[in-house]
Amino acid sequence: MWLLYLLVSALFCRMGGSNPIPQELFGEVTSPLYPKTYPNNFETTTVITVPTGYRVKLIFWHFDLEPSEGCFYDYVKISADKKTLGRFCGQLGSPLGNHPGKKEFMSQGNKMLLTFHTDFSNEENGTAMFYKGFLAYYQAIGLW
Repeated sequence: MWLLYLLVSALFCRMGGSNPIPQELFGEVTSPLYPKTYPNNFETTTVITVPTGYRVKLIFWHFDLEPSEGCFYDYVKISADKKTLGRFCGQLGSPLGNHPGKKEFMSQGNKMLLTFHTDFSNEENGTAMFYKGFLAYYQAIGLW
């Protein structure tokens, strides 16, 4: 398992790394290893950039992160235009966390940042859980 973590870290620009996505009109963003369980003790930021003159629209199609009060343990933070658009965790319908549901996120400019953070363990009531992470789609939306 430790070897897998090292491989994931190397592939996703290490702790605190940043993953720029080439300018495309649409695409997908996933947590590391999706749809398998994401790694513990990990953080990366993905920068979505679309061509100038477009905005970024993002929708989550699958979202399964460890729930916590205030999304303190594992979370996805969405930022655009120097503002935080939200911090999300949990599963759809779970009483704890902040699931993004089918909400559409839109930037005013041509960039959006997704910060994915996990703590040291994926546990609930002392039992190991296997959260799958997320799958999100983005597309460029014209300003005109």
